[in-house]
Amino acid sequence: MTAILKSAMAIDELANTLQQIARDDNKQVTDYTNAEIVHEAKYVLSCFHEDGHLNNEDYKGENGEEQYKWAVGQVRKLNAFIKKFA
Repeated sequence: MTAILKSAMAIDELANTLQQIARDDNKQVTDYTNAEIVHEAKYVLSCFHEDGHLNNEDYKGENGEEQYKWAVGQVRKLNAFIKKFA
């Protein structure tokens, strides 16, 4: 497993998204390019900042303290991931 893929799979929401699109595309997660993985990371990050997404509600703290802490952690990890691999 490449470093970028190992890092991506360590971020819950990005890992879930990559696994879902791989199933939808009838591919393996390992089939995606680094650029495609970074693109998905940026999309996942945007969901934490856009109204109408459950992740945004979590990030605003609307779904309890535990979900808020999880969302803050995901945003932090996604930002670091994008900075490192973009």
